[in-house]
Amino acid sequence: MLCVKDGRMEKVGLNITPKEFRQLSKWSENIYNTAVVMDYFVANQPEIEACYNLAPVVKHLRNDADVLNAFFIDHEKDIEF
Repeated sequence: MLCVKDGRMEKVGLNITPKEFRQLSKWSENIYNTAVVMDYFVANQPEIEACYNLAPVVKHLRNDADVLNAFFIDHEKDIEF
């Protein structure tokens, strides 16, 4: 993660335990999986006006959840268990 300190970009780490990381990772995975199911449902029910209107919002949520889940998958190797 990057932050600005004294006008410079510096790499900083998160101060979480491996157990906290695993819990956040699991929550991220659950959110992603829920978004996938929601996306499938609203995308396949366009005749229902509410689903039609929600489809772009759910698609955006799914994309963001995918990025978050990928972050945890990519950084799992950086955590010492």
